[in-house]
Amino acid sequence: MSTSKVCFRNLLLQDTVARQLSYSFSSGRIAQTYLFAGSESTGRLPAARSFAALLQCEKPVTLDGLAADACGVCESCRRIAGDSHPDVTVIRPDGTEIRIDQVRALQETAALKPGTGRWLIFILDPADRLNQSSANSLLKILEEAPSHVVFILIARETGAILPTVLSRSEIVRFASPSPSEIRAVLAEKHALSAEAAAICCSLSEGRLGQSLLLAEFSLAETVSPGLKYSHANFLNAIEATSRYWQDIFAGATSLEDALRLAARPCHEFYPPLLANRKEFCRSLIMAVALPASFPILFADMLTGRLDSAVRAMQKSFEPLLAEAKKAYPAAVLKDVEGAIDSLLHGWSGQQLEELLLCLLNWHSDALKVACGADESLLLNLDRKEDIITLAAVDDVALLRAQIELVGKSVGLLRRHVQPALVIENLITQIGGLEP
Repeated sequence: MSTSKVCFRNLLLQDTVARQLSYSFSSGRIAQTYLFAGSESTGRLPAARSFAALLQCEKPVTLDGLAADACGVCESCRRIAGDSHPDVTVIRPDGTEIRIDQVRALQETAALKPGTGRWLIFILDPADRLNQSSANSLLKILEEAPSHVVFILIARETGAILPTVLSRSEIVRFASPSPSEIRAVLAEKHALSAEAAAICCSLSEGRLGQSLLLAEFSLAETVSPGLKYSHANFLNAIEATSRYWQDIFAGATSLEDALRLAARPCHEFYPPLLANRKEFCRSLIMAVALPASFPILFADMLTGRLDSAVRAMQKSFEPLLAEAKKAYPAAVLKDVEGAIDSLLHGWSGQQLEELLLCLLNWHSDALKVACGADESLLLNLDRKEDIITLAAVDDVALLRAQIELVGKSVGLLRRHVQPALVIENLITQIGGLEP
């Protein structure tokens, strides 16, 4: 069992959240439904587990300016830290969605009394994966659940939740930490040098949770091979990432295990891919001249490499699915194959969006410099000189136009416009320094 204490004292850069939830407990004003809204990697799930620990704690404490916090040492706290508390349930998507049968199972459990704790706590992560049927079913449960039941819904935005569910929820908003705050945490928690902390923050695109995980890796020294080699390194990293996941998928032992494993690539990362994507974006933007044929050739190669990566990952599940045909109905296998396909194509789409996010952050940094902002605000502080050069060449109006273009390109991808055309058009317009 894990010995890491799950409590607000260990929640990083979310003091306002900790105070709000601590006061909710100490004042006796426990809402039946909470909505934890904020970007990924801001600590929403750790905060949900910390709040659950406080609600179930045998001996709450008052420390660090908090009205109340979990002690972290009682039997209940230790069980929550080890994900083994019988009265705290985390509900995650089955495939790509939280399905109605999962919500019905939740309903049956919610009708029971707590086994060892004072509350039955259900954490839906992420709640914006509820489909229409499961969301409506959840609403009915919220209306009828006993007073000893607490629901914690985790979502990126409040708009992703049914208005009728939203109206019944106490909203807890999670702020996205600034790059300087993330670098300070990395230096304090992992004793990283300023340079290493800047690299971790940059590679994570400013995500605190991912930055903390990157701090545990031995990151290679950043090199600048130029566009000719960086685009090839990036494409090769996509293929290497696929092989990494194929090796993991090969260990699937059941259909349930296959779905769990297929969901991992969208939530976990492969450091070499992050590093090569960052270097490609730098080389693309800082190239003195962009070959006329590069946008169309690279867009085709990128989408082709992603398609090939997905097919290879799908193939790694074939032995398990072939064996499962002996024991499962055809309809069940079809549903599982469809869910795996959707999850892996979701990873492919995510790679395109991450590429655009990386480009967006480069231009956002340049705009900050062009507008005279302090350098501590830069995400890519480890590439400060490149950012200054970009800001000197592209004026404020152009940088804003490029940022708007990247944003529109993300929207086109989400509307399923042909990815190769979106990438080709974007690279054509933002690749290379303006003369």
